[in-house]
Parts: sequence; C-alpha cells; structure tokens
Amino acid sequence: MSAQSQNPDSIYTQQVKQLINMISPLETGYGSVFEDARHYFSLTPSLENHIEDLKVELKKIKGNKQKEILCDQLTKQIKNSTEKLEEERLSRLERLDAVCNKIIALSEGENWQETQQQSAKLLGTLMLLTPGAQGNFARVHTRFKPLYKAVLTLRLVDRLLDHDSIAHKYLSKYRESSSRFRGNRYWQEKWKVELGRPLIAAALLQDIGLQSPAALTILKGENGDLDEFRLLEESQRKDLLKLNYHFTLKYLSEGLGIPNYVGDIKEERDRFTLVHNEAHEFLLNLVKDAFVSKTGLGEIVKIPQIYVSIVLSTKSDYSRLGLPKGYLLIEQLAKKNGLNKQLSHDFIDLVGYFPQGFGITFIPENENGQEKDQYEYAIVTGLNPANPAEPLCKVVTRNQKFITSGAHEIIPKSRNLYFPANRKKLMRLGKEKLHEIMSQLSNNFTPDEIDNLVPSFWEPYDYFGFKKHQNLWAKNK
Repeated sequence: MSAQSQNPDSIYTQQVKQLINMISPLETGYGSVFEDARHYFSLTPSLENHIEDLKVELKKIKGNKQKEILCDQLTKQIKNSTEKLEEERLSRLERLDAVCNKIIALSEGENWQETQQQSAKLLGTLMLLTPGAQGNFARVHTRFKPLYKAVLTLRLVDRLLDHDSIAHKYLSKYRESSSRFRGNRYWQEKWKVELGRPLIAAALLQDIGLQSPAALTILKGENGDLDEFRLLEESQRKDLLKLNYHFTLKYLSEGLGIPNYVGDIKEERDRFTLVHNEAHEFLLNLVKDAFVSKTGLGEIVKIPQIYVSIVLSTKSDYSRLGLPKGYLLIEQLAKKNGLNKQLSHDFIDLVGYFPQGFGITFIPENENGQEKDQYEYAIVTGLNPANPAEPLCKVVTRNQKFITSGAHEIIPKSRNLYFPANRKKLMRLGKEKLHEIMSQLSNNFTPDEIDNLVPSFWEPYDYFGFKKHQNLWAKNK
C-alpha cells in the first residue's frame, strides 16, 4: 500500500496542504515564500553593507601598486558576494513562481465552468481545513489568508475584464484572455505569465512588509512575547502601516525584481525583458494603489482582502455565524463610494452570501415538494450563485444520517435555517422532536447557535476530517 493511500487526507487535500506550506508553513526551515521574505529583511542588509564596505576599501587602495594582491582579493570578494545576492534573489523568484504555477494548476480548468468549480474546490477546502473559533485559529487563518485571497483575485479579474470596470492601460490588453477557456494555448500562456502571476503575487505579498524586523517588533514586542493579534494602539497601527508599505514595495522591487533571461537571441531577450518589466510594473502599481487608493486599481486585491478579513478573521470574537456577513461589508462600502460599485457587485455575484465550505442547515422537501418536519445538513460548494442568498451545496445528510452520495442542489432562501423566519417554522415541532433530531446529528453544534434546538448553521470541520468526505465537488454518477 502506498504512503499516499495510507494518508488520512485525499490526494487533493494533501496538495492544498502542501501549497499552504509552500507559502507559509507552520514550522520554519523548509523554505517558503514568507520565510524567504523574513530572511531577506533580516539577513540581506548585512550582506549589502558588507559589499559597500568592501567597495569603499577597494576605492582607497585602487592604483596602489604595492596593494595589487589585496585589490584582487577585494574585487573577488565583491564579485562573490554580489553573485550570492543575485542567486538568492533568483531563488526567491523561483519559489514564488512555483507557488503561482501550483495555484493556477489547482484553480484553473479547461473551460470557464471547470475553472469556477476548481476555484470553489480550493476555497472550500481551505475553509473546511479550519476548525473555527477554537485553539490557535488566528495563526491558522493568517497562514490560509494569502492563498484564499489570491484565488478570489483571479476570479474577480476574470469578471472585471468582461466589462472593464476599472479602466487601466495594462489590464485592457488582456480583454481577450477569456479565450484561454476555449482552448487558446497562446492566451493560456500569455495570461499565466503576464496577468495570472502578477495578480497572484500581489495578493500573496500585499502585506509582506509585516515580515520585516521593525514590523514584527511592533506586532510581537521586543522579546517576541506579545500577542500579535491583539488590538493595537492608534499610533502603533499608523507606524505599522508605514512600515508595511515601505518594506512591501522594497521587497517587490529589490528583493524580487524580474527573472533573468536564459539564452542568446537578442530579439527574444528584448521581448522577455519588456514583458517581465511591464508585468512587474503592473504588480508594483497594483500593490501601491491597494495602500493609497488613488486610481482604483488596488481594489482588485483590496476587495478580496476585506472579504477575507471577515471570512478568515484573526479577531478574538471570530464566529462562523458572522461569515455570511462578509459580503455585507463590501456592499456597504460600495454604497458609501468607498469601493468601486461595479467591481463590488461583481464580487458579491462571485461569492454570494455564503462562503465556500460553510455548513448550511435546511428544511428538506418530500417528493411532492412539501417541507418535511426535520432539517438536514449541506456544505456550500459552488461560486456564482444565480441568487446570492441561495447557494449551490452538496447535501451531506439524509434523514439525519451522514451520507457521501448526496445531491448537489441549490438551497432556496425559504428553506435555509440561517434565516430566522425559517427556524420559526420548525419550532412548532416541540422540544422532544427537536432533541431527537439533534441527537441523531450529535457533535456538530457550536456555542454560536441563536437557538439550541434549531441551528442556523453547522460546523463541517470534523466531517471533512474523513478522507471519504473530502470529495464534495465530485459529480454524482
């Protein structure tokens, strides 16, 4: 038996966990995107200073015949140290590129429909791997946020390009990128290199400046003994924002930059350099504008960031009950002209009211379309709901027993127990009957329920912990 088949997770879930570790692992020392940034901020400055010191020393003795040997030694040291800096930069770019490619592989399909399903699967898996407001959930959410945000950013930009919500010179060149969903190989590659990767990098690295020693000192204290998720004082928040902005842009421009061309064809090299310089400039502008909000471009990553701050919140009052309100904040900001209205509308159309992986409780119907005197469980599995209040779900219980062969169905608002009016329908059953239903669906309730007898949602984390329950997105045969 292979090690993979003995693993408690499906192959897909293992891939998602591996991807999370490639970005921000629980333990350090394995090499990751976030570790690379911390190393750059803490170790690179001393090597750069060392090179500058050597250059000063060399300048002093240059031309001195008696110190030619020392001159050669210093020149060699400068060359070796400079090469080491460049090797490290290219290694960081390579690791980031590997992450971008894996995100694209897991979230993009052969056509538009498959891409939506793949993206929903990745987002849903991330949500189902979090245990809710227990244990060190804030640290888990911090690790998952960049990836969640990157997938949402890709799907939001696909919608934006359909009607050009944000007029932007660089973006407008990629209006035809949806042809990659129709098998156009040229656009598949062009989109990946020139748009997909910079969008993913912007989402992943939007707050990478927080990995700098100065920012970490504010967050964790001089001795690293403070709770980094605590509410900061106003002055600390302002300082942190400035540090984040400065070091994020420094990392993107100096710590990463553009890849090196390999080859000796001048026209090819010129084209390569031009393409990567333009993509890098777009990345920098995107991240800058997400901080300073001057052109509206930054909202491409800002809107997913706001949503993720609710769905994967690190605040101590985090509750699954509040997750369907993630869209509300976007909606309210748009109404107050705090966000682009069309883009906000696109985003809400994309995610709906209920996040991927959210546990829905609902009233089922019998063969005649009449509501039964019971409730069942489902999990949100689809993006782009026709009605944002009516999610596409995988039904996971039948007659209060867990099943793996449940149908994919849209849960109408009139039968979704998240809405108080529907919970009232079941209250007439009486406590005895409701206790009986609860006992059959035991160990799946949380303290967040408004009413102990008719739950407004359920927590699917334990359910998803079993390998046989992890293929929620498969179509039933």
